[in-house]
Amino acid sequence: MNFIVAGVGFWGRKWIELLQEHPRASVAAAVEKNQLAAEWPQQTYNIPCFSELSTAAAKVSADAVLVVTNPSQHKPVILQAVGLGKHVLIEKPMVTSMAEAAEVAAAAEHASGLIMVAQGYRFVKAAALVRERLVASDIGDLQAIKIRFRRHLPDVITNPEHSIFALPHSILLDMSVHHIDLLRFMTQREVTSVLAVEHDTPDNAFKHPSNALSLMRLQGDIPVIWDGDWCARGPITSWEGEWHFVGSKGRLFWDGVIDDVCRTSVRLEIPAEPTKELMPVEPVQERRVPLLEHFIDSIECAEQPQPSVADNQKTLAVVFASIESVVKKREVKLV
Repeated sequence: MNFIVAGVGFWGRKWIELLQEHPRASVAAAVEKNQLAAEWPQQTYNIPCFSELSTAAAKVSADAVLVVTNPSQHKPVILQAVGLGKHVLIEKPMVTSMAEAAEVAAAAEHASGLIMVAQGYRFVKAAALVRERLVASDIGDLQAIKIRFRRHLPDVITNPEHSIFALPHSILLDMSVHHIDLLRFMTQREVTSVLAVEHDTPDNAFKHPSNALSLMRLQGDIPVIWDGDWCARGPITSWEGEWHFVGSKGRLFWDGVIDDVCRTSVRLEIPAEPTKELMPVEPVQERRVPLLEHFIDSIECAEQPQPSVADNQKTLAVVFASIESVVKKREVKLV
């Protein structure tokens, strides 16, 4: 599948590297307005780079557009790609407001191509395993969920001028979106309310608070505690976070993927029984590979890839409700 990659920033480059290495994908062109950034695809892979998507689409043959610009620019690029009749893969967050999400959703309903949001964490095998065990009621009726996330983002994005370090509510908009998508995917329940707060830390590398806490409630009045910090210098978690599911009969834990060996830990604890290790090693090493393959497979079979725009709207609704809760200092109801 031939892609036009719109956006050649930090993540745009990572995506181009992945696409060029994947046997079922290639990059036909890139789109980037920043002249310095635009040199990288040409110099590294001899990929032509244009300042406008319309020009790129006219010059090269491409099946799909990968949107990985600054999220504030996602909506116009998505709408243009849809207008060009291309399939569209959108890096998260899909957009930066629910109004923009509604516009994209309206366009998606009438699009000739298929559109998918790149929520890669749901494609690790452990996430599917947790979902299966919850469906099978291994721990009985779900009572509560605790999610803990710890990372030091400046070690990953080393350029202090990167836009994410000046983004308001960055931990909620750019990171919690992953965990909320996982939460919805694994439990197959929707969030009904959220109460969130942000707080600062002495080692904050961001312009705004980089830590947040939230208490969400799922359908069935199930409480979910989310604790996120991406200026943590102490023990870190995986990007998927540490998950603790409490049931009426037992507990299910998932510690995520945290090293190059892909050691993980999905374990089941039932009172008076030995702990069961369900998955010691995660077979998925690069989260975007199964995501990309799902997108390509879906296009080839003419089936809607997941998550769709409509599905991701529900995830974004929780994210923006969390931000609203922080700003207004009160609980926000979603349904």
